[in-house]
Amino acid sequence: MHKLFYIITIISLIPVSLFSQNKVEIRGIVLSEENQAIELVNVSVKDEPGGAITDKEGAFVLKVNMAGYATLIFSRIGFETKELKVAALDVSKSITVVLIKKQESIAEVEVAAKEQANQNFTKIDSRLSANLPDASGGSIEALVKTQMGVSSNNELSSQYRVRGGNFDENLVYVNDIEVYRPFLVRAGQQEGLSFINPELVSDIRFSAGGFDARYGDKMSSVLDIKYKKPTGFGGSASGSLLGANAHLEGTAANGKFSHITGVRYKTNKYLLGTMDVSGDYQPNFLDIQSYMTYRFNNKWRLGFLGNVSRNRYDFEPVDRETTFGTISEVQTLRVYFEGQEEDLFMTGFGAVSLDFSPNNNNNYKLVASGYRTSEDETYDILGQYWLQELGAEGEGGEVVFEKGTGIGVGSYLEHARNYLYGAISNLALRGAHRIGNNNLEWEVKYQYERFSDIINEWELRDSADYNIPLNNERLELSYAYNDENEIESNRYTFFVQENRLFELSNGSLNLALGLRGNYWDFNEEFLLSPRASVIYTPDWERDFNFKLAGGIYYQSPFYKEYRIPGGGINYDIKAQKSVHLVAGFDHYFQAWQRPFKFSTELYYKKMDHLNPYQIDNVRIRYSAKNNAEGYAAGLDMKVNGEFVKGVESWASLSIMQTEEDLKDDAFVAGSGQTGAPGYIPRPSDQRINFSLMFQDYLRNNPSFKVNLNLMFGSGLPFGPPNSERYQAVNRMPAYRRVDVGFAKELTGSQLHPERKTGAFKNVWLGVEIFNLFDINNTISYFWVTDVNNREYAVPNYLTSRRLNVKLVTRF
Repeated sequence: MHKLFYIITIISLIPVSLFSQNKVEIRGIVLSEENQAIELVNVSVKDEPGGAITDKEGAFVLKVNMAGYATLIFSRIGFETKELKVAALDVSKSITVVLIKKQESIAEVEVAAKEQANQNFTKIDSRLSANLPDASGGSIEALVKTQMGVSSNNELSSQYRVRGGNFDENLVYVNDIEVYRPFLVRAGQQEGLSFINPELVSDIRFSAGGFDARYGDKMSSVLDIKYKKPTGFGGSASGSLLGANAHLEGTAANGKFSHITGVRYKTNKYLLGTMDVSGDYQPNFLDIQSYMTYRFNNKWRLGFLGNVSRNRYDFEPVDRETTFGTISEVQTLRVYFEGQEEDLFMTGFGAVSLDFSPNNNNNYKLVASGYRTSEDETYDILGQYWLQELGAEGEGGEVVFEKGTGIGVGSYLEHARNYLYGAISNLALRGAHRIGNNNLEWEVKYQYERFSDIINEWELRDSADYNIPLNNERLELSYAYNDENEIESNRYTFFVQENRLFELSNGSLNLALGLRGNYWDFNEEFLLSPRASVIYTPDWERDFNFKLAGGIYYQSPFYKEYRIPGGGINYDIKAQKSVHLVAGFDHYFQAWQRPFKFSTELYYKKMDHLNPYQIDNVRIRYSAKNNAEGYAAGLDMKVNGEFVKGVESWASLSIMQTEEDLKDDAFVAGSGQTGAPGYIPRPSDQRINFSLMFQDYLRNNPSFKVNLNLMFGSGLPFGPPNSERYQAVNRMPAYRRVDVGFAKELTGSQLHPERKTGAFKNVWLGVEIFNLFDINNTISYFWVTDVNNREYAVPNYLTSRRLNVKLVTRF
């Protein structure tokens, strides 16, 4: 960890050397001992700059200056480096190189620094989720939160924001199938498990914007997950104070049938015990997931992906005490509760796919999938509160209350009986064709949606024996939402995309052109989204990739977005629109004789027909109006590589601003004149984000490892409840959090690489410290109103410091 300060030094070590020579082409393929293609292999000429990177098929093309012969070097972390002498007379032949896996104690993580040039995505190693200290239980989303352009201020939630968007603007695919999460969740502690099971994952790719037409209709990002296809028997089991996980994988029928199944149980009761509100927390989250494939022959393959999840959250609050304010003006809120909350979220997902590959250049895939959710949210909670100023110290040094320091006293009653049933069914046909250097993809898809809900939610507030808001004629609720609806609709989508590689005299050019179409019969809106991206790899320095991407991204409304606050449906709601323009470059380089990658992207998003929203914890409430326009602009930077030999770490920095202008808002000035507020910060306007994921180990004892996860995000805007959007100009305190984990291998390959480990590949014992510096991070505010209608914002804090113990074994 003493090498963290080298991050700044590495960013300054970006050499650009221009050269021009007469070169010839050497083509070939790199395979493993199992005759499998190896991608991301660095191919270079000994004592010469530049090089090439193998693609997904293990193929490479290298241009060299030949004088009789050249010595090629093939290197990739996890494999032995190989040198091969090639004569000038043999350059017309395609060469085949076999790399041998290393038998090292440290090379557990492969640095994803040499990515495929035609991918506008960041590749993430899924195995890192097992090591990352994460209060949500080791989720894939915890890794995504550390990527450039991504921000989060809630360790209890798997949700994240990307480049000024909200949680609902992110696409998540598993095996080319879009997945969903429960809709009625209000707070991170109710959320439970995300859909993605880390133990089942083989490949993770993430795009923060400018993604291709093959991905769906959202405005911010894409998380593309691929599950494993096992080649033999294996499994894992783990347990901690936050829950337990287990998975099994294997094959049958001479390898034609493969299966992988995972079971997860989570309870964050131990973690919730650190929050300001004390009481009886009973959160229980259970998830069972399975992915199976059967290969009939070389042309036909059948696949099945299934998931059943039950999230139950029961809570009986007892009391709360929150101290806040400044050094000179310290205040405290005390609340005593009666009542309880009972929430139940049941979801199920199933997908069947049939793949047909008549030859190596053509593939067809038919997918039928269905998602069902049943969500119950019920609570009746009475709270009686006292808001007071702290006085001077008593004789024993304790803080006491002075007479007359009470600011507000009152009570509130919250009630909800919310029930939702949702069903989403899909049928899609997809094709992929390779014609020389040209790759063509297409898809047609039909989607049926049905949502049936009963919403009955209200809040009554009383302050100093007066109901708020004040009304001498009748009792008014401070908030009420009562509605009952049943909505059915159909969506029809298609896309066509072409990817082509051009070999130029001075480099190579990867071009992607695509068109996406969407029709929704709910509002009878037809949308066309053209998208394009280009990646240029100059011949003068193969260690650079320059990227440019842009397009139109529509987000057609979905359940929450067409619901009018207070009740009702807006049947005239239209899709939100965002125009992306992204430019950047990747630079691959060596430092301390180890591989590194520096990435940076500059982006601008012009948005129209926006649906303004307000957010409380993780619940988003839309206005159900297309009455705003806005923008998001920023700069993202990331450096990753082997800061410590053999293990990968990275640091990301993002600077961003996003604002919107509501077309129909106005304010009345003190003079009685009206005016327009103009552009105001969007609720996701988090200007600065920094994240660090760092791994280290003891040099003389590599079986002992340390993992650090650091996050910083500047404050988000907020305003009084039920107020006009332009009043949300205050800022929350910055989100600051450091989690650290220590792991010791009790038995396995790290301790004894020269011998077999028996039934278990390895057994790890870990200790994690969440919120190392015990920082009070604010997620939202509890608003207290006195009889003079003055409002006080009392912060709702997230979790404080906690120690977690974890045991992990693999077999």
